Amino acid sequence: MKKSIFILCLLLPVAGFSQELIDKIVAVVDEEPILMSDIDNALDEEIYLMQMRGEAVPQDSASLDSLRKDVLERMIDRKVVVVKAKDMGIEVTRTDVEDALDRWIEDMTKAAGSKEAFMNELRRQGMTLKDLKLRYRKDIEEQLLVDRLMRQKFGNIEVSESDITRFYQNKFDSIPELPAVVGLSHIIIVPRVDSKREAEAIKRIESAHERITAGESFETVAKDVSDDALTRNNGGLIGMVSLADLREEIANIARDLGRGEVSTPVRTRYGFEIVKVDTIIDGRYKLRHIFVRLEPSHEDTSRALKLAEDIRSRAMGGESFESLARQYSDDVQTRTNGGYLGELDVSALDQVYQDAIKGMEPGDISEVIHTDQGFQILKLVSKGSSRKPSLDEARQWIRNFIETRKRQALLEKWLEEARQEVYIKYLDP
Repeated sequence: MKKSIFILCLLLPVAGFSQELIDKIVAVVDEEPILMSDIDNALDEEIYLMQMRGEAVPQDSASLDSLRKDVLERMIDRKVVVVKAKDMGIEVTRTDVEDALDRWIEDMTKAAGSKEAFMNELRRQGMTLKDLKLRYRKDIEEQLLVDRLMRQKFGNIEVSESDITRFYQNKFDSIPELPAVVGLSHIIIVPRVDSKREAEAIKRIESAHERITAGESFETVAKDVSDDALTRNNGGLIGMVSLADLREEIANIARDLGRGEVSTPVRTRYGFEIVKVDTIIDGRYKLRHIFVRLEPSHEDTSRALKLAEDIRSRAMGGESFESLARQYSDDVQTRTNGGYLGELDVSALDQVYQDAIKGMEPGDISEVIHTDQGFQILKLVSKGSSRKPSLDEARQWIRNFIETRKRQALLEKWLEEARQEVYIKYLDP
């Protein structure tokens, strides 16, 4: 068994969900069977992760059989840890599991690049968000038990300064380099709806809210006012949903409302919203909304692009980039600092920014680039190549590495003992 990767296995959900069809039982851990389909699903996931890491994937049957055995042993180890956690009285609540599921889905959404991309991938696989949660709820619950046992038994690992210094001196080549960084400033111009159209939209949404406040039913006002053709005729009814199923800005509105409450008008990415919570059952919300659309037109976008190009021309002509950022940039967080974003890891930048600064030297100004945020102009302030860290810079990385190695050794010893205390039976596949 490859114990060296067991901790990583513990930190990742495995695709071991119950099957509708009867599977071959491969092993039993404390009366809980491990099915052949569990192994197949986990093996597929392991191969996928190997491909994502750029590792060679086993091709011949002997290598695949060896990997399959490793997967089975890791699944047994995981179940042994869960059994021992329960024996120790470690528990997780339904709320703990649902919160962890939401955080996990949020992480996957960020990894996908956007909620739209994440939902598209789910649809491509023939799944809904509800299906995904149902599929992985047990895995998440087991993972929480594992995490809590790990913290309880192996949470306090001491690493001395002499340990860190000795590692830095003797294992210097194994310490990763600090990534290349660039200092960037930017000016961002966000396409804005012309003031006349915005005033008309504000008037419509405020009038709708006044009618509801005066006693008119939400459903009637939604039918009269809302621009959402899918919900308008049903009185703005979105349906019974989890907050994780909603756009973040709508979820944030609903989260602050109680049963029967109606929000004030809120500006969102696509316009204005009024949200009503009809009921809340087991953390799911029955919602209605009134939506007044307000998105930039082609003329609004063209006007923003022209302004961005004019600003770039002025900067290229010698005007201070920092002064132009203070005057024009729509990024309120960096505007007062002349648009300075700070030193950023090049590899962590979105590809559109990496492409924009490629070949630039300090002082250079990029072309106008179009992003989800708007039209941006970048200035390269500084540029540094990757390098080996100093002892102070590497201290935390070394501490974490030594902690992990010591924790791994303790875990392996504990697992050997735990396996003797938990019923494990292997069956012929």
